[in-house]
Amino acid sequence: MLANLTSSERQSALILASLVTLAGVAMAVLGRSDVLGVHGVIVMLFGGGIAWLIMASFYAPEPTDDRAASYYDDPIKVGIVLSMGWAVFGMTMGVWVAAQLAWPDLAFDAAWSSFGRLRPTHTSGVIFGFGGNALIATSFHVVQRTSRARLAGQVSPCFVLLCFNL
Repeated sequence: MLANLTSSERQSALILASLVTLAGVAMAVLGRSDVLGVHGVIVMLFGGGIAWLIMASFYAPEPTDDRAASYYDDPIKVGIVLSMGWAVFGMTMGVWVAAQLAWPDLAFDAAWSSFGRLRPTHTSGVIFGFGGNALIATSFHVVQRTSRARLAGQVSPCFVLLCFNL
């Protein structure tokens, strides 16, 4: 996917990834002993990982000129994979909390593993993770086919999709 970016698009993607990393650092510093600090570290690691991937392919050869003649399906494929990953997670949590209704001893006397704490992970994982990613991927597909035009930009669709998953 990064090999399909031109050098200017790689620069834009690197700037965006660096800004996400800096936002994560700011969140981690401002929320040192709070939940915000943990999420800041997650955002910082995600942005740093994306920046590292971009830098690893920064000097790759330029893509061919015929890429503009076809639809940009890479973000759609990534969206489908992310959607399926969230579906597996959300539905696994759903099976776990349903089993807790039948066998309450599955909480193992730990507060974090009770039905009330785990049910939101199931609903959020299915609704936002699975459903949201499926809607974004479907939107990327439908917009290109109905307008008979390629998605605007190479970086922005991936940025929207990946930052939605943060």
